[in-house]
Amino acid sequence: MPFEFNWHDPEHTIIRVDTFGETTWDEFTKTVDRIVDELSKTDHRLDLVFNNQTSIPKGNPLPHIRAANRRMSAYDDRFGLLITVGPRSISSVIKVMVDIMMRVYKLERTHLGRDVITMEEALHQIAKSRAKDKTAAKTG
Repeated sequence: MPFEFNWHDPEHTIIRVDTFGETTWDEFTKTVDRIVDELSKTDHRLDLVFNNQTSIPKGNPLPHIRAANRRMSAYDDRFGLLITVGPRSISSVIKVMVDIMMRVYKLERTHLGRDVITMEEALHQIAKSRAKDKTAAKTG
């Protein structure tokens, strides 16, 4: 399957989806189903990293990304960051599409992390966000 679901850590706090080969929006939707299922079952923060080493599926991405955003945002209390890792050429195209979609559909941007080139950068962003959340919880 071109969208491979993995737990990045043994504590099951970071979902890593590795993408490769030819992808389809149907496979993307099945992957989102799995992510939403995990969000619904957990009682702690889950961060999501799309390790995207291929291009996005053919066709209009907006309705698929909009539906995924709506479904995952239903779990705002558990959904941490969504970060895309990939070569600059891929992440630039995805970033432009996501930015357009977020403005057009006025979607929630709270969970959107930066697009990065390496997994280390993604993990660093997640660590910074979690530290910020802990600080806010102590002072709030």
